[in-house]
Amino acid sequence: MRCAKRYKTTDAMDNRYAPYIITKRREETPTVVELVLAPKEGARPAFVPGQFIDILLPSHGADAKSYTISSTPHEEGFTIAVRRAGTFSQALCDKKEGEVLSVSEPYGFFYPVDAKTPRLFLAGGIGITPCISIARAGSAAGERAPTLVYYSNRSYADVAYREALDALAGGGFIVKHFITRERGTDSGVVYERIGQAHLKEALRRSADAHVFICGSIAFVRDMRLMLKSAGIAEEQLFTEAFF
Repeated sequence: MRCAKRYKTTDAMDNRYAPYIITKRREETPTVVELVLAPKEGARPAFVPGQFIDILLPSHGADAKSYTISSTPHEEGFTIAVRRAGTFSQALCDKKEGEVLSVSEPYGFFYPVDAKTPRLFLAGGIGITPCISIARAGSAAGERAPTLVYYSNRSYADVAYREALDALAGGGFIVKHFITRERGTDSGVVYERIGQAHLKEALRRSADAHVFICGSIAFVRDMRLMLKSAGIAEEQLFTEAFF
C-alpha cells in the first residue's frame, strides 16, 4: 500500500517554496474555488498526475497546507481546487487574481504504477482532484486504463468537476455518484453512503484493480477497512488522507 498523508511543514524558510501568481480564479461549486497558479519566475516544475503541492500563507503562520494538483503536466502552471473548510482554506478561496502565493515543489506517491491495470477511485468530496488529473492525463496520452469512480458528496451541488467527469465518461471510464444528505431519483446517482455491497460490486467488475482512496481521514479509514474485509490485497491499495 502506498500512502500520501498530508502533513503540514513547519519550515517557512524551506527553499522548496517559490512565488506563484494566481492567474485565474473560478467558482467551481458554491463551496469550491479553482485557482490557476503560474510561477512568477522560471518554469513550473515537472510533476506526476496525482501529486500535490504545499502552500504557505504568512497570515496563518509557518504551517503549510497541501492541495492536490488537478491539472495535467502538459498544461502551464498548477491548478488546484480549494473547498471552503477551515480558516486556511477560506483565506485561500478569498484570494484574487494577481495575488502571489508561496508554493512548494510537487510531491507525493498517489499515482498509478502503470497505464493498463484497471482502477477503482473512491473519492470523498474534494478528494476527487487526483482522479481528475490522472484521468485527464491518461486520456490525453491515449493510455486510459479501465476506470470506475465512486464519488461521494453530501449534496449534488457539492459535486466538484462534474463537467470534467461527464466529458471523461465512456470508453471504459465510469462514474457513479453517491449523495449522502439528499434524496432523489436521478439516474446514475445513489442516495446513500458507499457501503460494503457497493465495494463488492466494484471488485466483481475487476478483482485485480488498483484502488485509490482519497478524502478525509474518516473516509479513507472506512473505505480501507471495508475493502480489507472484502479480501482485497494490501498491494492493491493507494491511500491519501487530508484534514
